[in-house]
Amino acid sequence: MKSSDYNYFIPYKDGHIFFNGITKRFFLASEKNHAKLMDIISRPDDYREKYAPFLERMSAEGFVVEDDVQEMDIIREEFDRKRNSGQYTLMVLPTYDCNLRCWYCIQEHQNMTLSDETVARIKKHIEKYLLENEIKEFRLSWFGGEPLLAYRKLIEITRFSKDFCECHHIGFFSDMTTNSLLLTSERIKELGGLGLRSFQITIDGCREKHNQVKRDKDNAAFDKAVNNVLEIVRTIPDAYCILRINYSDQTLEPGKIMHDVNLMIPHEYRKQIKISPCKIWQVEDRKIKAEKVGELNSIAKRKNYQIQTSLTNFCYVDHAHFNCIFPNGNVGKCDNEKPEDAKGVLTESGDILWKTEYRFIQYHQLSSGSECVECKYLPFCMGPCPRRREEMYVQHKHIVCQHKDKEEAMEKVIVDYCEKNSDFYNI
Repeated sequence: MKSSDYNYFIPYKDGHIFFNGITKRFFLASEKNHAKLMDIISRPDDYREKYAPFLERMSAEGFVVEDDVQEMDIIREEFDRKRNSGQYTLMVLPTYDCNLRCWYCIQEHQNMTLSDETVARIKKHIEKYLLENEIKEFRLSWFGGEPLLAYRKLIEITRFSKDFCECHHIGFFSDMTTNSLLLTSERIKELGGLGLRSFQITIDGCREKHNQVKRDKDNAAFDKAVNNVLEIVRTIPDAYCILRINYSDQTLEPGKIMHDVNLMIPHEYRKQIKISPCKIWQVEDRKIKAEKVGELNSIAKRKNYQIQTSLTNFCYVDHAHFNCIFPNGNVGKCDNEKPEDAKGVLTESGDILWKTEYRFIQYHQLSSGSECVECKYLPFCMGPCPRRREEMYVQHKHIVCQHKDKEEAMEKVIVDYCEKNSDFYNI
């Protein structure tokens, strides 16, 4: 037996976190025991007889592996499994316009909406792509701008997709990212009936701070957003809402945020709501007190909400079957592209005509020559996003590791995951 190449031992409070990057299993070792436990895991053959039950457990949790196990093969298999899942995700931006102008938004909002011609081409594309590629599950993802500004066209495409999938025995799922202000009870019922099961809705701090960010003179933006979260989970029993809490150093007030949310969300509906704190990109990390983010998650967990957890960084763009359709009918591989810069166009027959290729499709983080392959954080980092890989390929002709000399930051990622995911068991 041998120690896993992807074990991490991180000081934490009065002990050490023991974490395996492949299995994502972890436990907390006391200060008294951690040195001995590290030695046993590092030299399992020397302790095979003396500590057999413990090593059996460590083997089951991936901390020790058999001598012939090649862990890179496990990582490659997992990558390939996610990449070739048989699901087609089509992200549609029906408009680039928005009814809000949040100061931190990265998008350049334009008066651009899907034409009737593009809607017809999208329908043909869905028909052809699902059948020609033998897709098992179709995920229709709505983004924008604010997608609800193009509500009737959104409904038309969603209804067509649902009916087509049912007819051809293809699984169907739809999600939406929205500020929710254009939702009504009637619209929520209609969307639920058409297969919308996931909604991401953003608030910007507590009620007072949110209304300031949204520049809402009526001081009603917060109440509208949170009330629509409640209306969704109450109306669609098998739906869930991701309540994304965008924060800066000025708006991160855990107690106030959760107090204002709790006042509007009854206890029995909170299991359908995932809390997802997200720092706005314009604010430097050093300005944020990490313990405040932990406090926000802790309060949410105690109050019966789900915590959005994701350690493995696998971008949806890396799926073999993923495309993004912009309001002008152009097609890209990333929603952060500008519509005019997208490299594909949707033809009248529903095919995608690619003008130039995306290099990251052929050259990914596990390719020969990628620095990611040598990185000990590979199992959960999984390399830079496809867009960044494209830039690296142009600049360096290979993928550059993003985490050199950033051990402290990566350890913090692990600690955050452990705190969010579940209670530690102690040894």
